[in-house]
Amino acid sequence: MPAPDSNELSLRLRRLPRQLLMALINGTAILVIVAAVLALVATSKVTHLAENVSATMTDAVLSRIDVEPQQLLAGIRSVGGDVRSARAEEAFRQDPKIERLSERLGTLQASIERLGDARAQLVEEASARVARAVAEGIENFRACGPTMKPLSTPAERATPSLGLQR
Repeated sequence: MPAPDSNELSLRLRRLPRQLLMALINGTAILVIVAAVLALVATSKVTHLAENVSATMTDAVLSRIDVEPQQLLAGIRSVGGDVRSARAEEAFRQDPKIERLSERLGTLQASIERLGDARAQLVEEASARVARAVAEGIENFRACGPTMKPLSTPAERATPSLGLQR
């Protein structure tokens, strides 16, 4: 008859593959959770970066085309009011007011087109900056090594140091 210790040992050996499989599943689940959390953090960082880039680019584009959004909106409202008043007075009669309105509408249309072009440039620049930031992040992650400090004196550059103090 086998000894009681050998029976317990054989029972434990039979359970070992199942326990190993459960440990592997648990470890994989933990790694998936950690990866999901890191992906959420990275997404929020990229979103924050994109918001900053878009705000900066919007300011730069608006300053470059010399159009302020408040002035543009006020101009559109003013022209709208003038158009309504001109329609109420005489819709079919050629009038200097209508010609003036036409000129103002042309100016506003040009400003709106410049804003549309600036928006396209903004989106292109923002996506390019986000792509560069992500690429730099991946490069930095891949490098993941200690950085070397620059040598400050010509004597230090001439003699390589192993980081040992004399």
